[in-house]
Amino acid sequence: MNTRGGLVPAIWSGTSTAVKLLIASLAFAGAYSGVEATRVAAAPPAAAPASRTVIQLSAQAMPAESVRVPETGVISVAAAEGTGCTRTYRAQSVIDPRGADTAVLYDWRLLRWSTATRQWRPYTASSPAGFLGAGRAVAWHPRIVDNPGLYRVELSVAGEVMLSEKFRVSC
Repeated sequence: MNTRGGLVPAIWSGTSTAVKLLIASLAFAGAYSGVEATRVAAAPPAAAPASRTVIQLSAQAMPAESVRVPETGVISVAAAEGTGCTRTYRAQSVIDPRGADTAVLYDWRLLRWSTATRQWRPYTASSPAGFLGAGRAVAWHPRIVDNPGLYRVELSVAGEVMLSEKFRVSC
């Protein structure tokens, strides 16, 4: 019985399969390293910050259940309802158009701090709203569900942006 004739093709076949798998693994590892290096190198440069006004929170408007509203240009943020990792917040401010017949358009955004990109990223936003006439208090109720981190509220009025101070959401 000639076992050499049956073993050599089997060993050669197994060796060639192992070599093919090794080459494929090395190619995949090289491609992955190249993509990671390219992703880090191709990250867009930090853009120049837009004209923003940092607004201090009004201690008089805290907590949100208070009937007092903040001064014009001040954004107050407080937890309104909810427990644990599901909570609704109340952001409020006063918008004064400085004219009785002036139309005002505004919108709100909730920004979340990204530790990966080290910048504030939009988390959720309101629909645009507006009014005509004298200044008035405006409020927005964003909801955060199961997403602890640092947040801040942005109010845009006629191209001018106001920011609240950051606040931490934890479970």
